[in-house]
Amino acid sequence: HAVYWPAMLMAADVEPPMQVWAHGFLTVGGKKMSKTNATGIHPFELIDRFGVDSYRWFFMREVQYGQDGSFSYEAMVDRHNADLANGLGNLASRVLAMLGTNYDGVVPEPTEGGWEADLPDVIVQAVERYDEHLSAVRLTAGLAAIWDIVSRANRYLVEKEPWQLAKDAARGDELAGVLYASAETLRILAILIQPIMPGAALRLWDQLGLGGAVENRRIPTDVAWGGLKPGTVTGKGEALFPRVEAD
Repeated sequence: HAVYWPAMLMAADVEPPMQVWAHGFLTVGGKKMSKTNATGIHPFELIDRFGVDSYRWFFMREVQYGQDGSFSYEAMVDRHNADLANGLGNLASRVLAMLGTNYDGVVPEPTEGGWEADLPDVIVQAVERYDEHLSAVRLTAGLAAIWDIVSRANRYLVEKEPWQLAKDAARGDELAGVLYASAETLRILAILIQPIMPGAALRLWDQLGLGGAVENRRIPTDVAWGGLKPGTVTGKGEALFPRVEAD
């Protein structure tokens, strides 16, 4: 492609591309794909089992674009459960459930108390890396930037313990601030994952009760902290990423 196609373009007096993007080779369990040895990948079977969003996430997270990569079913199960079911999916489930239990699903008005901790700064830095990496087609690094936000948001919940705050009426302002910050982080994550996992982004956007099309959001404008309006009605819905058990 990098030789014949430019030659044909020049022969037709058409300016050839200045850069060619090419993916590497993919092995299965460390072995070259072969019909004879039955070492191959059946995409539709994987999509039926994991869903198309998880399928897209796995290959972009595991295999650096332009480099060779290796696939195994066990690795896909581990990545799906660790990143999506236990990571992003669990984060969304916990936050939306606590909003439902404590505020009837309505996003509370946060008070000025610094309850958001370092989440806004973490997001700003991660978005800068995400934008830089995706612009350069460094997809694996871009997804890692998203994961910095997910990891910090999950640790934030563990540190703040909103389930304990809910038991103390005197700490209502803190509870509202923590849940607002967590829901706002989910809003931003929905925008960031949209190019990678459009189906999951849409489901999360809908669960957050947000209007407009998530695919029309732009960075950095739409991922600025504070875009989630208090009073927005959320709904838990089905799990974003149910766990997958290894056969």
